Amino acid sequence: GSPLEEVPVCMEEPECPEWCDGSEQPTAAPTTAAPTTTTTRAAVHLEVGQYTDSRSGTFEKTKEFNEGGITHAPKTQTFSKSFSQKPVVLAGVVTMDGGHPVVPSVEELTATSATMRLYEPDCYDDWHTTETLAWTAMEAGIHETDAGVKFEIGSALASGGGWSSVKFSAPIEGDVVVVPTVQSKTGEWTNLRIQKITSTGFEVLLEAAKPKEHIQGSETVGFIAIPAGDGTIAGRKYHARLTPTEMTEAWRTYSFPATSNPRVFAGMTHNGGNTANLRMKGLTGSSLQFRVHEPKKCGWDDKHPGKEQVHLLVLEG
Repeated sequence: GSPLEEVPVCMEEPECPEWCDGSEQPTAAPTTAAPTTTTTRAAVHLEVGQYTDSRSGTFEKTKEFNEGGITHAPKTQTFSKSFSQKPVVLAGVVTMDGGHPVVPSVEELTATSATMRLYEPDCYDDWHTTETLAWTAMEAGIHETDAGVKFEIGSALASGGGWSSVKFSAPIEGDVVVVPTVQSKTGEWTNLRIQKITSTGFEVLLEAAKPKEHIQGSETVGFIAIPAGDGTIAGRKYHARLTPTEMTEAWRTYSFPATSNPRVFAGMTHNGGNTANLRMKGLTGSSLQFRVHEPKKCGWDDKHPGKEQVHLLVLEG
């Protein structure tokens, strides 16, 4: 602040200034306060939910917006608030209440709802028991966590038959965690694997169910790319982690900071060439178990030949 002004004391002197005798005191010149700079962070419209199989050994057994879990039958989730445009939807890791291999499929997506189902390869019967599956929806773009950490929600067109390169809109700092999901109904069973993750992008593979087969055509792949770490997004806790490169067909336990109603999402590398994705069990408020699962009836032996790294994202539900 400004230094205190020295105010003359009125003394009994014959020639006292006029204001000492009770008349109006002179007014000091006004001072101008330094401007205050306030940074306003745009609110992130984040929706998080879960199809919960009440029979499974998951952390909570509560009724969600859609009661019960998810199966091969399409199920629609209406968002609590409409998005200004069609969002990007990410599907979580499917539990393993049923032994057949599945991928979560986004059958239809609008600004107000998402329709999803579990999709088995055609080597199986496409009938699947009830599982638990988390989901989250956000608009595409560069966003910030509540602490100002930048992350991206995006989408890119990936072609079958090989790896497709995905570039971020802006570099992502630190170790980058990537979770992808196909954004529309596919013509065939399509699994996603990732590799060569850097600060500027990654590569994604549309993986077919059978050996020596390739996905035909192209698919739009949505993704989140976020620095590894902990924080909050729109008031919800998140934990982004890169596991050690050790995942195989054996169950492994991973821990994360205590979180209320954790919703689990993940991407997986391609160190082993066999078609495979992740399955989950034993979810609690601070840990879970993962394993690599191959479609055995499609020509694989479910003995994964390489050790994989998991890009793990846990969101508070």
